[in-house]
Amino acid sequence: MQSLVLTADGLQIADTPIPPLMPGDVRIEVRSVGICGTDLAIWKGDYDVPLPIILGHEIAGAVHESSVPELSPGTTVTTEIDVSCGRCWYCRSGNRQHCAEKEVLGITRDGGLSEYLSVPADLVHPLPAGVDVASGTFVEPLASAIKTVSDSPADVSEPVVIFGSGKIALLLAQVYDASGADVLIVGRNRWQLGLARQLGLMNTMDVNSEDWKKKIMGATHGVGPRIVVEATGNTDGIRMAFEVVRNGGIVNLKSMHGIDFPFDPTAIVNKELTIYGASRGPYDKALEMLQKGRIEVKRLVSKTFRLEEGSKAFEYANQPSVTKVIINI
Repeated sequence: MQSLVLTADGLQIADTPIPPLMPGDVRIEVRSVGICGTDLAIWKGDYDVPLPIILGHEIAGAVHESSVPELSPGTTVTTEIDVSCGRCWYCRSGNRQHCAEKEVLGITRDGGLSEYLSVPADLVHPLPAGVDVASGTFVEPLASAIKTVSDSPADVSEPVVIFGSGKIALLLAQVYDASGADVLIVGRNRWQLGLARQLGLMNTMDVNSEDWKKKIMGATHGVGPRIVVEATGNTDGIRMAFEVVRNGGIVNLKSMHGIDFPFDPTAIVNKELTIYGASRGPYDKALEMLQKGRIEVKRLVSKTFRLEEGSKAFEYANQPSVTKVIINI
């Protein structure tokens, strides 16, 4: 089969073996894969993983062959990305996302940028009616956004500040907006901020031309927001998030890709902050929100490429104004 493989020399198309169908597995004929910030960090060398590897964990396709009767060939599906051992304390406690021996698709185990992928059947979720494979590539990041919101829910009309205007920021903003929060998006990219307004997220701030801190303080009666989400993946965004969050507030770190940041433990203690991190979330809820049309994803797609154009796709996805790139297999 054809695969896009990352080696020490970069990305290249290569012939790789079709993955075997083990008992309890489903082999997926991959159709679409989204390029994530994690993929870009690995590709640029900012996030070390074992090489060579097939990247891609935002995956959608159709069942090619199945060892379980409930997932028949031709069913359109997406898949979770953590392959857990099922034996360790975390797995036995119902927290397999924290499995001590887990493999992660596209990070420590070959991912979806290939014609076929085999995964345990319990990771596979059929796409409901009305959710196509392009939208299916958003299920993994949308699920993680839902987890963030459920970890730190906002009251109706409560201001929630999101730093960042990329894909994950706009998914988070939509989920918080659907919950009734008053979402404020702070970003640097005018095109992405314009896209946010097209999605109905009207409270946007451009840090290049506006006094963002003054506006946030004005919207929060001078004390700062209780809930802040950092979704830029850079040190400036983290610094800004900790700068404005109120005493006793919550900082959600959402887009970390191997960056270093000098936290000040004293400030965290003195302000009595709660810090959350969320990397995985509920696929069933993400699929439900997509099916009901509560989350807009189609307008987040900046461009699509073919598998053989993989290197061009990554170069394009690395541009600041790009929100989401999909590679079709």
